[in-house]
Amino acid sequence: MTSEQLLAADQEAADDALEAGPEAIMAGAADSEAGPAVLADLLAHELAASHRLMLRLAAAADAVLDWGADEPAAAERSAAELAAGRLAAAASRLMEQLRQGLVALRRFRPESDQDGVWIALSWLDGRCSQEELERRAAAAKAAKAANDPAPASPALSQRAQLARALAAEEAAELAAAARAGTQADAAADERAGAGFLARLFAHELGTSHALMMRLTGSAHAALDRATAAAAEPRAALGLAAIAARLGDRFRRGLLTLASLAAGSDGKPRRVTGLVWGGPEATPTAGHGVDRSDLVPAAG
Repeated sequence: MTSEQLLAADQEAADDALEAGPEAIMAGAADSEAGPAVLADLLAHELAASHRLMLRLAAAADAVLDWGADEPAAAERSAAELAAGRLAAAASRLMEQLRQGLVALRRFRPESDQDGVWIALSWLDGRCSQEELERRAAAAKAAKAANDPAPASPALSQRAQLARALAAEEAAELAAAARAGTQADAAADERAGAGFLARLFAHELGTSHALMMRLTGSAHAALDRATAAAAEPRAALGLAAIAARLGDRFRRGLLTLASLAAGSDGKPRRVTGLVWGGPEATPTAGHGVDRSDLVPAAG
C-alpha cells in the first residue's frame, strides 16, 4: 500500500470518527501523546456511569420483589419474580463491566511507590497508641517525600495538554447526561480514582449479594408452586440460573478486590518504609526488636 493510500485511509477513518462522536474526544483519544490519558479518563467515566445504573437496576429489582410479595395471586407473584430476575441479570452484567474495567484501568495507571506498605517496629514489651503510630507514620511519609520524591511522569506537551483538556470538557458533558457527573470526576482522578472505583465495586458486591439471596428465596417459592401444580419448574430454573450468575460475579469480585489490594504486579505490596511503633518516641539500647510482630502502619 502506498503512502497516498495510507493517507487517504487515515483521512477517511478520521471523517468517520468525527461523524460518530464528539470532535474533541475523538481528537484527544487518537492523539499519540495524550491518547492514553484521555482513554483512561473516558474509561473511568464509563465505569462510574455503569455503577450508578447498576444500583438503580438493583433497587428496581428489589422493589419489584417487595411488590410481588404483597400480591395474593400466585400468577402476579410469579410475574414479579421473573421481572426482578431480568432486572438483576442486567445489573450483574454491569457489575462485571466494572470489575473488568478496574483491572484494565490498573494497567493504565499503576500505583506509585507512595502506595506501598509502611511497617511498624516495636519492642517485645509494648507499643505506642494507634493515634501516636498514625502521627509518626505521617511524619515519616512526609520526610520521605521531601528527601526522596517519586519520579514524576513525563509531562505532556502544551499541545497534548490542550487536547486532553478539550476532551475532558466534552467528556464531562456526557457524564452529566449519564447522571454520573460527580462520581465520574472522582473516578477519573489519577491519584485517587482507582481507590474510589474499588469502593464503588465493594458497594456493588454487597448489593448483588442481597439480590442473590432474595432471588434464591424466590426460586424456592417458584419451585414450591411448580411442585404443588405438578408443572415444569421453568420459573424456578430461570431464577436459580440468575442467582448462580450473581454468585459467580461475587466470587470473581472478591478475587479482583484482593488483587487490587496487592501491588500492581499482583504480588504483595513492597515495603515503602519503616516507622517506630514502640512506647517511647525513639528506640533505646538494651531491648530486643520484635521482628515477628511487624504490622502495617496506618495509612
